[in-house]
Amino acid sequence: MKGILLLCVQDFKRLLTNALFWVLAGTLVVMVLVVDLALPKKLAPEEFGIVTYNISQTIPDAEVMDSEEAVREAVRNNDKIGLIGGTDGITVVHPGLSEKTLNAVMLMFSGASPQTIPVEVLNAQSEAIPFNLHMSPLFICFEALLTGFILGGALMLAEREDGTVNALRISPTGTARYLISKSLLFSVIGTIYAALICVFTVGFDISWGIFVPLAFFGTMIFTLIGLAYTTLFHEMNGWFFSMVLLLGINMMPVISYTTPAFSPLWMKFIPSYPILFAFEKAVFGGAPETLYTILSMASWLIISYLAATLMVSKLFLKGGRKA
Repeated sequence: MKGILLLCVQDFKRLLTNALFWVLAGTLVVMVLVVDLALPKKLAPEEFGIVTYNISQTIPDAEVMDSEEAVREAVRNNDKIGLIGGTDGITVVHPGLSEKTLNAVMLMFSGASPQTIPVEVLNAQSEAIPFNLHMSPLFICFEALLTGFILGGALMLAEREDGTVNALRISPTGTARYLISKSLLFSVIGTIYAALICVFTVGFDISWGIFVPLAFFGTMIFTLIGLAYTTLFHEMNGWFFSMVLLLGINMMPVISYTTPAFSPLWMKFIPSYPILFAFEKAVFGGAPETLYTILSMASWLIISYLAATLMVSKLFLKGGRKA
């Protein structure tokens, strides 16, 4: 254990001289400012006034214009919906609205009255999550937890470039100690990073008993994946640009997070999927899918550790002593 801690301290000292470490530290400040100051608390609702021309039917609160061009000008500049009557019927002029909004407008225009639909509220105490805060789990999952993936790979490449790997190959460190030391270091850094984002955006009132293990083991998974992946490269440029594709695949659950109706089965096999939605529950409340989250993260932890052990042993520490 002492040897692992010494490796962690040594790696941390090396990190302090790495430019990527300070870039990610600066990114933390930027993300907090974006959530707190730049992102709106709620998106603008799709509420539009109506302007008409040559329409015989009276529409409540609609403004009658004196020409078709006046209708189009109002739509173009004032977020209006235009209705223009003609020999072929009614033409709807709009600035690019959703089909849902257009259907609602046409329903109102047709004079049909919507049916009363019974509504059941499962949690009457719940409040709508502000849009800016709802983005916090995304930043936590795809920035804080990926510190190990990015910094671990950068540190490994630096060890290869400056010849440190040659000393590791003849040292008693071994593959297991090498992986454990880096995993522990970056898991702690990722957890602190995630906690800082959360505290400075959402606050302290979250489920820390869920949040901390998620951040720690989530960062560990991505660190091990990053270490295994980096063994395929010998220089920074090729590694940096190629990892964009891998990170892009890992970020696909953002689609399901922002559009919950789209959650195909294959999406759930991406390692970030269970972590992202568990973070949402830990931060904003609610019951996470405990069994699914634990099984998914445990499976990815085992898979990533075995892959990292194989790749690091064969392609990075080849010739060194086995753990």
